[in-house]
Amino acid sequence: MSVALSIVFTGLCALVTDGDRAPAEVLLVDAEGVGEVAGFAMPRHAPSLVVGLGDLANAQDSMPTRVVTAWPGYGSDLDASESAATTASQLGIWDLTGSTVRIRVQGREGTGVELYRPGDSRSSWPDPPHDRNDANAWRDLRFMANMETLSGDGRIDPSLVAIGSSARLPRTVAARIHLDTGRLYAGIPTLAAHRRDVYEFRGAKGEPGLRQALTDTFRWSLESDTAAVVIEISPLSEGPVKRLVLSPRATPYSLFVSNLPAEGAPHENHATASDEEMGVQHFATYYFLLMNEPDHKPLPWLVPSEPGRNGAGLHGKPRCSGAMFRRR
Repeated sequence: MSVALSIVFTGLCALVTDGDRAPAEVLLVDAEGVGEVAGFAMPRHAPSLVVGLGDLANAQDSMPTRVVTAWPGYGSDLDASESAATTASQLGIWDLTGSTVRIRVQGREGTGVELYRPGDSRSSWPDPPHDRNDANAWRDLRFMANMETLSGDGRIDPSLVAIGSSARLPRTVAARIHLDTGRLYAGIPTLAAHRRDVYEFRGAKGEPGLRQALTDTFRWSLESDTAAVVIEISPLSEGPVKRLVLSPRATPYSLFVSNLPAEGAPHENHATASDEEMGVQHFATYYFLLMNEPDHKPLPWLVPSEPGRNGAGLHGKPRCSGAMFRRR
Protein backbone atom coordinates (compact mmCIF):
# COMPACT_ATOMS: atom_id res chain seq x y z
CA MET A 1 0.00 0.00 0.00
CA SER A 2 1.24 3.49 -0.79
CA VAL A 3 0.58 7.12 0.03
CA ALA A 4 -0.92 9.08 -2.86
CA LEU A 5 -1.84 12.69 -2.35
CA SER A 6 -2.46 15.89 -4.23
CA ILE A 7 -2.50 19.51 -3.14
CA VAL A 8 -4.63 22.00 -5.06
CA PHE A 9 -3.39 25.60 -4.95
CA THR A 10 -5.57 28.61 -5.64
CA GLY A 11 -5.32 32.34 -5.02
CA LEU A 12 -2.30 34.66 -5.04
CA CYS A 13 0.29 31.91 -5.43
CA ALA A 14 3.64 32.38 -7.16
CA LEU A 15 5.05 29.09 -8.46
CA VAL A 16 8.85 29.32 -8.63
CA THR A 17 10.85 26.68 -10.50
CA ASP A 18 13.97 26.40 -12.63
CA GLY A 19 12.50 23.81 -14.97
CA ASP A 20 11.76 20.12 -15.07
CA ARG A 21 13.20 17.90 -12.32
CA ALA A 22 14.28 20.84 -10.18
CA PRO A 23 13.05 21.78 -6.70
CA ALA A 24 10.09 24.17 -6.69
CA GLU A 25 8.56 26.62 -4.24
CA VAL A 26 5.11 28.13 -3.91
CA LEU A 27 5.04 31.61 -2.41
CA LEU A 28 1.72 32.68 -0.95
CA VAL A 29 1.80 36.40 -1.60
CA ASP A 30 1.18 38.86 1.24
CA ALA A 31 -1.22 41.21 -0.54
CA GLU A 32 -1.02 43.85 2.19
CA GLY A 33 2.76 43.68 2.16
CA VAL A 34 2.81 44.47 -1.55
CA GLY A 35 1.04 47.75 -0.83
CA GLU A 36 -0.87 49.72 -3.43
CA VAL A 37 -1.46 48.21 -6.85
CA ALA A 38 -2.76 50.45 -9.63
CA GLY A 39 -3.69 53.02 -7.00
CA PHE A 40 -5.59 50.63 -4.74
CA ALA A 41 -4.53 49.01 -1.48
CA MET A 42 -4.90 45.25 -1.76
CA PRO A 43 -7.31 43.53 0.66
CA ARG A 44 -5.89 41.14 3.22
CA HIS A 45 -5.60 37.56 1.97
CA ALA A 46 -5.73 34.42 4.11
CA PRO A 47 -3.00 31.81 3.39
CA SER A 48 -4.54 28.54 4.55
CA LEU A 49 -4.16 24.77 4.37
CA VAL A 50 -7.34 22.67 4.52
CA VAL A 51 -7.28 18.96 5.36
CA GLY A 52 -10.01 16.58 6.47
CA LEU A 53 -9.28 15.65 10.08
CA GLY A 54 -10.42 12.12 9.35
CA ASP A 55 -7.50 11.80 6.91
CA LEU A 56 -4.84 12.45 9.54
CA ALA A 57 -3.19 9.71 11.56
CA ASN A 58 -2.50 12.30 14.29
CA ALA A 59 -5.61 14.47 14.13
CA GLN A 60 -5.69 15.11 17.89
CA ASP A 61 -2.11 16.42 17.88
CA SER A 62 -2.20 18.35 14.60
CA MET A 63 -3.15 21.71 16.17
CA PRO A 64 -5.41 23.23 13.46
CA THR A 65 -6.10 26.95 13.73
CA ARG A 66 -9.79 26.16 13.57
CA VAL A 67 -12.16 23.32 12.72
CA VAL A 68 -15.31 23.55 10.63
CA THR A 69 -17.99 21.01 9.79
CA ALA A 70 -18.70 20.32 6.12
CA TRP A 71 -21.73 18.69 4.56
CA PRO A 72 -20.70 17.54 1.06
CA GLY A 73 -24.13 16.04 0.45
CA TYR A 74 -26.11 19.18 1.30
CA GLY A 75 -28.28 20.32 -1.59
CA SER A 76 -28.75 16.81 -2.97
CA ASP A 77 -32.02 14.88 -2.99
CA LEU A 78 -31.47 14.00 0.66
CA ASP A 79 -33.29 15.88 3.38
CA ALA A 80 -30.85 18.39 4.93
CA SER A 81 -30.90 16.68 8.33
CA GLU A 82 -30.36 13.25 6.78
CA SER A 83 -27.51 14.64 4.65
CA ALA A 84 -25.81 16.07 7.73
CA ALA A 85 -26.14 12.80 9.56
CA THR A 86 -24.63 10.72 6.77
CA THR A 87 -21.98 12.94 5.18
CA ALA A 88 -20.88 15.53 7.75
CA SER A 89 -17.13 15.67 8.26
CA GLN A 90 -14.68 17.87 10.07
CA LEU A 91 -12.16 19.98 8.19
CA GLY A 92 -9.05 21.35 9.82
CA ILE A 93 -7.85 24.79 8.69
CA TRP A 94 -4.25 25.80 9.38
CA ASP A 95 -3.26 29.46 9.09
CA LEU A 96 0.06 29.46 7.21
CA THR A 97 0.91 33.12 7.79
CA GLY A 98 4.59 33.54 8.64
CA SER A 99 5.37 29.85 8.11
CA THR A 100 7.39 27.61 5.87
CA VAL A 101 5.89 24.28 4.84
CA ARG A 102 7.78 21.15 3.85
CA ILE A 103 6.42 17.81 2.69
CA ARG A 104 8.59 15.06 4.08
CA VAL A 105 8.39 11.60 2.50
CA GLN A 106 9.85 9.07 4.91
CA GLY A 107 12.65 7.06 3.37
CA ARG A 108 12.76 9.05 0.13
CA GLU A 109 15.12 11.75 -1.04
CA GLY A 110 13.96 14.65 -3.17
CA THR A 111 14.35 13.92 -6.89
CA GLY A 112 13.11 17.23 -8.24
CA VAL A 113 9.62 18.14 -9.40
CA GLU A 114 8.35 17.02 -12.78
CA LEU A 115 6.54 19.73 -14.75
CA TYR A 116 3.66 18.46 -16.84
CA ARG A 117 3.82 19.87 -20.35
CA PRO A 118 2.20 17.68 -22.99
CA GLY A 119 3.04 17.95 -26.66
CA ASP A 120 1.05 20.43 -28.71
CA SER A 121 -0.93 17.61 -30.31
CA ARG A 122 -2.26 16.62 -26.87
CA SER A 123 -3.17 20.09 -25.64
CA SER A 124 -5.74 22.65 -26.75
CA TRP A 125 -3.60 25.54 -25.40
CA PRO A 126 -3.89 28.49 -25.95
CA ASP A 127 -7.60 27.69 -26.37
CA PRO A 128 -9.73 26.13 -23.64
CA PRO A 129 -10.10 22.33 -23.84
CA HIS A 130 -12.78 21.04 -26.17
CA ASP A 131 -14.34 19.28 -23.19
CA ARG A 132 -13.98 22.14 -20.72
CA ASN A 133 -15.13 19.96 -17.79
CA ASP A 134 -12.41 17.33 -18.36
CA ALA A 135 -9.86 17.93 -15.59
CA ASN A 136 -7.17 16.00 -17.45
CA ALA A 137 -7.48 18.33 -20.44
CA TRP A 138 -6.49 21.29 -18.22
CA ARG A 139 -3.19 19.78 -17.03
CA ASP A 140 -0.93 21.71 -19.41
CA LEU A 141 1.05 24.18 -17.25
CA ARG A 142 0.75 26.74 -20.04
CA PHE A 143 -2.78 27.39 -18.80
CA MET A 144 -1.00 29.22 -15.97
CA ALA A 145 0.32 32.71 -16.68
CA ASN A 146 4.08 32.67 -17.29
CA MET A 147 5.83 35.84 -16.14
CA GLU A 148 8.78 35.35 -18.49
CA THR A 149 6.45 35.22 -21.48
CA LEU A 150 4.60 38.31 -20.31
CA SER A 151 7.49 40.52 -19.20
CA GLY A 152 10.50 39.09 -21.01
CA ASP A 153 12.21 38.27 -17.71
CA GLY A 154 10.51 35.90 -15.30
CA ARG A 155 13.18 35.89 -12.59
CA ILE A 156 11.79 36.31 -9.10
CA ASP A 157 13.34 38.80 -6.69
CA PRO A 158 16.13 36.66 -5.11
CA SER A 159 15.31 37.94 -1.61
CA LEU A 160 11.91 36.25 -1.80
CA VAL A 161 13.37 32.75 -2.14
CA ALA A 162 16.54 33.19 -0.08
CA ILE A 163 16.90 30.83 2.86
CA GLY A 164 18.56 32.65 5.75
CA SER A 165 18.49 32.97 9.50
CA SER A 166 15.85 35.70 9.57
CA ALA A 167 12.93 35.09 11.91
CA ARG A 168 10.56 36.63 9.37
CA LEU A 169 9.59 36.06 5.78
CA PRO A 170 10.07 38.88 3.26
CA ARG A 171 7.42 41.59 3.48
CA THR A 172 5.58 40.44 0.34
CA VAL A 173 5.54 36.72 1.24
CA ALA A 174 2.94 35.39 3.67
CA ALA A 175 4.08 31.75 3.53
CA ARG A 176 6.53 29.58 1.62
CA ILE A 177 5.92 25.96 0.58
CA HIS A 178 8.89 23.82 -0.51
CA LEU A 179 8.43 21.02 -3.06
CA ASP A 180 11.38 18.75 -3.85
CA THR A 181 9.66 15.81 -5.53
CA GLY A 182 6.35 14.87 -7.19
CA ARG A 183 4.63 16.42 -10.20
CA LEU A 184 3.15 19.84 -10.93
CA TYR A 185 0.42 20.51 -13.44
CA ALA A 186 -2.34 23.00 -14.06
CA GLY A 187 -5.79 22.38 -12.59
CA ILE A 188 -9.30 22.81 -13.87
CA PRO A 189 -10.76 26.31 -13.20
CA THR A 190 -12.73 26.45 -9.98
CA LEU A 191 -16.05 27.55 -11.46
CA ALA A 192 -17.57 25.86 -14.50
CA ALA A 193 -18.74 29.22 -15.85
CA HIS A 194 -15.10 30.27 -16.38
CA ARG A 195 -13.91 27.18 -18.25
CA ARG A 196 -14.68 28.49 -21.73
CA ASP A 197 -13.09 31.91 -21.23
CA VAL A 198 -10.11 33.32 -23.11
CA TYR A 199 -8.02 36.26 -21.85
CA GLU A 200 -5.92 38.79 -23.67
CA PHE A 201 -2.96 40.32 -21.87
CA ARG A 202 -3.00 44.02 -22.73
CA GLY A 203 -0.54 46.78 -21.95
CA ALA A 204 -1.23 50.06 -20.16
CA LYS A 205 -2.43 51.69 -23.36
CA GLY A 206 -4.65 48.77 -24.30
CA GLU A 207 -2.26 47.29 -26.84
CA PRO A 208 -3.07 43.59 -27.40
CA GLY A 209 -0.65 40.83 -26.51
CA LEU A 210 -0.77 37.15 -25.64
CA ARG A 211 -4.23 35.59 -25.82
CA GLN A 212 -4.92 32.34 -23.96
CA ALA A 213 -7.21 30.42 -21.64
CA LEU A 214 -6.29 30.78 -17.94
CA THR A 215 -6.93 28.63 -14.92
CA ASP A 216 -7.09 29.79 -11.31
CA THR A 217 -5.72 26.52 -9.87
CA PHE A 218 -2.66 24.33 -10.12
CA ARG A 219 -1.93 20.98 -8.52
CA TRP A 220 1.00 19.11 -7.00
CA SER A 221 0.79 15.32 -6.71
CA LEU A 222 2.86 12.51 -5.24
CA GLU A 223 2.60 8.75 -5.04
CA SER A 224 5.11 6.79 -3.00
CA ASP A 225 5.56 3.46 -1.26
CA THR A 226 6.47 4.84 2.12
CA ALA A 227 5.61 4.49 5.78
CA ALA A 228 4.13 7.99 5.94
CA VAL A 229 4.11 11.47 4.47
CA VAL A 230 4.41 14.35 6.93
CA ILE A 231 3.25 17.91 6.21
CA GLU A 232 5.46 20.08 8.42
CA ILE A 233 4.36 23.67 9.17
CA SER A 234 7.15 25.67 10.79
CA PRO A 235 6.46 29.22 12.07
CA LEU A 236 9.47 31.50 11.57
CA SER A 237 8.73 33.46 14.73
CA GLU A 238 6.86 32.15 17.76
CA GLY A 239 4.83 28.97 17.91
CA PRO A 240 5.35 25.20 17.75
CA VAL A 241 6.05 23.21 14.62
CA LYS A 242 2.87 21.44 13.47
CA ARG A 243 3.06 18.03 11.81
CA LEU A 244 0.25 16.43 9.84
CA VAL A 245 0.78 12.70 9.29
CA LEU A 246 -0.70 10.86 6.30
CA SER A 247 -0.44 7.06 6.47
CA PRO A 248 -0.58 4.57 3.56
CA ARG A 249 -4.07 3.69 2.34
CA ALA A 250 -5.87 2.50 -0.78
CA THR A 251 -7.45 5.85 -1.69
CA PRO A 252 -5.58 9.11 -2.41
CA TYR A 253 -5.54 12.15 -0.15
CA SER A 254 -6.73 15.57 -1.35
CA LEU A 255 -5.44 18.70 0.37
CA PHE A 256 -6.12 22.35 -0.44
CA VAL A 257 -3.97 25.46 -0.12
CA SER A 258 -5.60 28.81 -0.78
CA ASN A 259 -4.54 32.44 -0.58
CA LEU A 260 -7.77 34.28 -1.26
CA PRO A 261 -9.22 37.54 0.10
CA ALA A 262 -9.96 37.06 3.78
CA GLU A 263 -13.56 37.01 4.88
CA GLY A 264 -14.49 40.49 6.02
CA ALA A 265 -11.36 42.07 4.55
CA PRO A 266 -12.04 45.80 3.96
CA HIS A 267 -12.79 46.88 0.40
CA GLU A 268 -13.63 50.51 1.09
CA ASN A 269 -10.88 51.66 -1.23
CA HIS A 270 -12.56 49.77 -4.06
CA ALA A 271 -15.76 51.81 -3.82
CA THR A 272 -14.88 53.93 -6.84
CA ALA A 273 -13.14 51.17 -8.78
CA SER A 274 -14.74 49.70 -11.86
CA ASP A 275 -15.31 45.99 -12.16
CA GLU A 276 -12.44 45.85 -14.65
CA GLU A 277 -9.99 47.53 -12.26
CA MET A 278 -10.95 45.28 -9.37
CA GLY A 279 -10.50 42.20 -11.52
CA VAL A 280 -7.04 42.87 -12.91
CA GLN A 281 -5.35 44.46 -9.89
CA HIS A 282 -4.80 41.08 -8.24
CA PHE A 283 -2.75 39.88 -11.19
CA ALA A 284 -0.79 43.14 -11.29
CA THR A 285 0.62 42.15 -7.88
CA TYR A 286 2.93 39.60 -9.52
CA TYR A 287 4.96 42.23 -11.33
CA PHE A 288 6.12 43.58 -7.96
CA LEU A 289 7.78 40.19 -7.25
CA LEU A 290 10.08 40.22 -10.27
CA MET A 291 13.79 40.87 -9.91
CA ASN A 292 13.48 43.51 -12.62
CA GLU A 293 10.07 45.14 -12.44
CA PRO A 294 9.11 45.96 -16.04
CA ASP A 295 7.61 49.20 -17.29
CA HIS A 296 5.32 47.17 -19.53
CA LYS A 297 2.91 45.16 -17.37
CA PRO A 298 0.31 43.33 -19.47
CA LEU A 299 -2.86 42.48 -17.57
CA PRO A 300 -5.47 39.82 -18.41
CA TRP A 301 -8.79 40.99 -19.82
CA LEU A 302 -11.63 38.68 -20.69
CA VAL A 303 -12.30 38.38 -24.42
CA PRO A 304 -16.08 38.45 -25.00
CA SER A 305 -17.11 35.12 -26.44
CA GLU A 306 -20.90 35.25 -26.42
CA PRO A 307 -23.68 37.86 -26.67
CA GLY A 308 -24.10 39.91 -23.51
CA ARG A 309 -20.71 38.91 -22.07
CA ASN A 310 -18.63 41.95 -21.19
CA GLY A 311 -14.84 42.10 -21.27
CA ALA A 312 -14.34 42.60 -17.56
CA GLY A 313 -10.87 41.74 -16.33
CA LEU A 314 -10.88 38.41 -14.56
CA HIS A 315 -14.69 38.42 -14.45
CA GLY A 316 -14.92 41.70 -12.54
CA LYS A 317 -14.14 40.11 -9.19
CA PRO A 318 -10.87 39.64 -7.29
CA ARG A 319 -10.32 36.24 -8.88
CA CYS A 320 -6.76 35.27 -8.02
CA SER A 321 -4.93 33.20 -10.61
CA GLY A 322 -1.45 31.83 -9.98
CA ALA A 323 1.64 32.74 -12.00
CA MET A 324 4.94 31.02 -12.83
CA PHE A 325 8.38 32.48 -12.08
CA ARG A 326 11.93 31.17 -12.19
CA ARG A 327 14.88 31.66 -9.86
CA ARG A 328 17.62 32.25 -12.43
